[in-house]
Amino acid sequence: MVIDCHTHLDDDGRAEKLLRSMDDAEIDASVVIAETLPGDISNAAQVLEAVRQSDRLWAIINCVFSKTVELKYVEELTQLLHQERIVGLKFYLGYEEYSADDERLHQLYEYCEKHEVPIMFHTGVLETGSTGLLEYSHPLQVDRVATRFPNLTIVMAHMGNPWLIDCAAVLAKNQNVYADMSAFFAENRSITAHDVEVFKQRMEQVRVFLYSYEKFLFGTDYPLYSQKEYLGAVEALEMEQAEHEAVMHGNAARVFGITTS
Repeated sequence: MVIDCHTHLDDDGRAEKLLRSMDDAEIDASVVIAETLPGDISNAAQVLEAVRQSDRLWAIINCVFSKTVELKYVEELTQLLHQERIVGLKFYLGYEEYSADDERLHQLYEYCEKHEVPIMFHTGVLETGSTGLLEYSHPLQVDRVATRFPNLTIVMAHMGNPWLIDCAAVLAKNQNVYADMSAFFAENRSITAHDVEVFKQRMEQVRVFLYSYEKFLFGTDYPLYSQKEYLGAVEALEMEQAEHEAVMHGNAARVFGITTS
């Protein structure tokens, strides 16, 4: 079984291409993450419509930090989290200039901790030309939240790349923090054999630090990457059977409460 814990909709806002990609890669389930489009508009409604059309898809909705000052917005977010097939809440650190531990977010963190809703943070590099700040997307930002809210389940998207060892240190310190393996490679191009070798070398450094990959989740960041190619790259990592099962589906199933038939 394989669960891709990090995907997005295609530009047409539909899931048909994603489902075909999953078939081609033999991926059983995918988590589709909402994002903020130009004009400060979330595509959460499109994501929810997409996941309702397939029992192979689940959704994570996104939080727009600038709107958290509005009580109505926060109430709408928490109501959405109760809907069927919504399995988490994502914060795009770096793209908006705020610290992960900003006090204005504590209410949402407390809510998610109480109701066992996992949260995902964008960590690592920002898009070329972004006006955001990398200091806010560094993995050490997550340590602040994990320390203050130790029972909150957190997934660091993208492993904090290029700060993989910093990410590993946060994983080692905090029991309820995980990381997904998505978006390691250059976007919108094929993953080459050389790319895979570099990936293996850098990930082996992480494995030496942590002794295993047991706190990682398979993710791609489709449609920026071919799911089939990305799966092949992750399969190239040296893993014991227990690690492989945790990475490919076990962690995602447990963290997000995903069940597949």
